Amino acid sequence: MSVALVRNKVASLLGQAHNAHPGLLLQRGLTEHEEHGKQGESRKNQHVALACAIRPADFYERAFARWQKATSDAQSFRSITLALESRLYIGLAGGGMLETGCAISHSYGTPYIPGSSVKGVVRVHAEQRLCRTAKAQGLAICNELFGARQDHHTSANLAGLISLHDAWWVPRSAKSPLVEEVVTTHHMNYYSKDGREPATDFDSPVPNVQVAVQGAFLFVMAGPSAWLGLAEQILVDALCTRGIGAKSRAGYGYFKQGALQPAATTCDWVDTEVAKLAKQHQAREGDTLRGRQLATAWSELPDGDLKRAAFLDIRERWQKEGWWEQPPAKARRTKAIYDQYDDSA
Repeated sequence: MSVALVRNKVASLLGQAHNAHPGLLLQRGLTEHEEHGKQGESRKNQHVALACAIRPADFYERAFARWQKATSDAQSFRSITLALESRLYIGLAGGGMLETGCAISHSYGTPYIPGSSVKGVVRVHAEQRLCRTAKAQGLAICNELFGARQDHHTSANLAGLISLHDAWWVPRSAKSPLVEEVVTTHHMNYYSKDGREPATDFDSPVPNVQVAVQGAFLFVMAGPSAWLGLAEQILVDALCTRGIGAKSRAGYGYFKQGALQPAATTCDWVDTEVAKLAKQHQAREGDTLRGRQLATAWSELPDGDLKRAAFLDIRERWQKEGWWEQPPAKARRTKAIYDQYDDSA
């Protein structure tokens, strides 16, 4: 039996939502619910694939840059960028009809890790490490850093010196922030009936599509500069050895240290236009890439978001060839066209 979840007029629009808010799609975007059968699973899988294919809008990169600037004071803040070892489940229980969810920013439509989750993992890790040899001293340091509720150890509630902010997804650290993941339930009747039906080796596995996160995150902490170094060490050690989010025992949610290599800034319009102009003028694609015809076509683009995406792609390709800082003589007039554009607008 199929149950309609949205009005017919809205359903027709949701099927074309290639630039929509992923969180809105996951929470409200499923148009129909099929109670049983493969058709319902297929519709759910297609819907999850649609949400995961959406890339962050350009305004998110500008918001991310503002956040970096606002927390750039080394005396008050410490920023750490960590890439995921594999994938992350965060906010999995908030899926509604989809039975899968993700913590997604209400304003920007990108995944984030709540600061409360980061603080919980870091605090537990710190208590285990710092209290291993000197329990009283280690507990006192944890209470000083992260705060404590009134109990037999403390006479009053304590506010911690270190504040842990929500972790922002790093733009272009992956092709898209959300990715489809499959969790296979081998004993569905056992779990759905609270163990009243035994699990056996003859049960058929049931693949279940979930929403995971890939890429990297920017973690920001605030507090006195004298404590930030220690807090950073604890945070990095906790995320790399303990992980965060759901299914960490299965290997999800672990981070790795090291320099990030941002994903390439690709724009389909650039590839299409270069191929078209190269064929039209019987020229090599490399010459077309640095030619004025491409720059002219780019400058006439009416779509602001497409124009900025194409500019970032062209600039990155020029930089790889060494043309951006020192353009060849024949490409200087072309470079002047790009120099007139303000990509931070």
